Amino acid sequence: MLNSQERRKVWLAVVASGFLTLAGCSNQAPKQSEATEATKKVEPAKQVEPVKKVEPAKQAREAEATKPLPTPKKATPTAVPVTLPKGTSISATVTQTLASNKNHAGDSFSASLSTPVKVGGKIVIPKGAHVTGRVLAAKKKDPAELTVALVSVEIQGKSYALKTNSIDPSGKKDITVPAASRLKFKLAKAVNIPVRG
Repeated sequence: MLNSQERRKVWLAVVASGFLTLAGCSNQAPKQSEATEATKKVEPAKQVEPVKKVEPAKQAREAEATKPLPTPKKATPTAVPVTLPKGTSISATVTQTLASNKNHAGDSFSASLSTPVKVGGKIVIPKGAHVTGRVLAAKKKDPAELTVALVSVEIQGKSYALKTNSIDPSGKKDITVPAASRLKFKLAKAVNIPVRG
């Protein structure tokens, strides 16, 4: 049998080991709680918005809706050449004053068509078309001379050569053709001018 002293030692050893066990557990408890807290502090992952999927058919419709509408092409009427025969009358109103004592041979002048030029009831050169004339001769007194002719007509931005008879107002004194005067010419040579149908 164990004596009282030995019992006391055993009992102390059991108590000491119990204390050590408790101490060890209490040291681990804070570590475990720290670990739990650490996991709590971790921020949750940010949510990523899912990419919106657009149906290909819908995407095509949307793209089509934003496209500008094609402008319909106008059918351009074809131009048919019409011949103005020799002797066709052309009446032109000069837009500047011409004078035998101021103008010289070679000077050009502007005029506009006073009446439309027609062939077979169809207008070939419209009224108001710009025409260019040329001074063929200019001479002062004894006797004075002023000879003019038309050399071209402009239709829809395009110029066409003309050859007309010359007009020579005569007089013993200086000859003046005031602006806005109407002069009548005749074609000296036939000319082809395209007319849009």
